[in-house]
Amino acid sequence: MATKSKEEVVQEFRIQSIQEATMRVIARKGMAAATMQEIAEEAGVAKGTLYLYFRDRDELVEKTFENAMTQLHDRVDEALLAEAPFEERLRNVIAAKFRFFEENREFFRLYMSLRIPEGSPSQQRRQKRTCQPQYKARIDQLADVLREAMTRGEVREMDPRRLALLLIEGSNAIVIERIMEESAPPLAEDVELIVSALFDGIAARKPKRSTH
Repeated sequence: MATKSKEEVVQEFRIQSIQEATMRVIARKGMAAATMQEIAEEAGVAKGTLYLYFRDRDELVEKTFENAMTQLHDRVDEALLAEAPFEERLRNVIAAKFRFFEENREFFRLYMSLRIPEGSPSQQRRQKRTCQPQYKARIDQLADVLREAMTRGEVREMDPRRLALLLIEGSNAIVIERIMEESAPPLAEDVELIVSALFDGIAARKPKRSTH
């Protein structure tokens, strides 16, 4: 592996600092109101420094989002692709997702802004282009894993892509609720809620009638 030069290390550190500042500003002010000047002040650099690394604000936001999503996906992939029964992997995937959002609350506002775009029509179109390919890739990957679980008999046969949508959007809804709540229940409880609802269903089981 090639050793990085001092200049490359400094550049990577500066880019990371700028992206972290971008998330904090967006978390406070929202996507549309976050300006390059405010991001520069938050990062402790001159506004012109931002343009050394990013063409404009939209590219800065896109790269910040991509970097954060890479971190999230690395955690989820580690759990999803592990050698373990599907139920255990699903439990670990949901837990990894919940932990990431709780540890990176600044990312939450950025994530929601890209899923539900603000700003001008051109900004909204660009934000959707940033978010949608990532989202589609996650659905497709989970659908593939679900399809394999169905083949092994761990999950009953159904449309794997729609089931992936249900799992992703259901866990997203609980992520939002956990972030917004003043006192969220223990993480393990919400993980178990999703996993048990999937594997056991939600219908109340009536006690079996005695044959005597």
